[in-house]
Amino acid sequence: MKFIAIIGLGFALLTGCSAFSPKHSGPSDKMQFPLAFPEDRDQVSEPLFCSLTDKEAVRLLKQGAYYCNLEGEHRQRVCHSLAQQYREKQVWQAGWLLAYSFSDKKSCITHKERLAILNDLNQRPAQNQNSLLTWLNESQEQTLEVIDTLKANQDVLEHKIEAQHHELEELRKENAVLKSQIQALKSIEKTLNKRIDDER
Repeated sequence: MKFIAIIGLGFALLTGCSAFSPKHSGPSDKMQFPLAFPEDRDQVSEPLFCSLTDKEAVRLLKQGAYYCNLEGEHRQRVCHSLAQQYREKQVWQAGWLLAYSFSDKKSCITHKERLAILNDLNQRPAQNQNSLLTWLNESQEQTLEVIDTLKANQDVLEHKIEAQHHELEELRKENAVLKSQIQALKSIEKTLNKRIDDER
């Protein structure tokens, strides 16, 4: 039985992508890539699932989509389990799933931890993870860094607005004092004018 399994595995490895490539019966069956430049067409039109690593990437994406839709306590348990696997065993797939499937407010990791995970994944040697996911990781890391920059700018603006509100409040108080003083002066002026009129 083991012999048959080994032969089957060897045959699968020898056939490579042919088992997963679509069979073209004519020009109309070919996939169209309208956004690809002619010189890029060979690179982007390779059949999907050419290798075990490509299939692994698809499995990871499917797993990520499943985890993304989890809810309640089960979602939290899965999140904490993945976080433990990533921290203790450095399983990059666990980190990847944490960074992408648990990116909402109910996540067990923070925005800063998510950015650190992506940074760690991008620093690892290419052979340690699927190269098809590398560009996605880099893009996501850049997006999170832009979010950090925008948040920092927002904090600065909110601080300026708060300072201006405080300054405006102080000006309102000063204005109220000035109005009160003007009213007092007008009252004094009125009293003086009355006395002058009486003396005449």
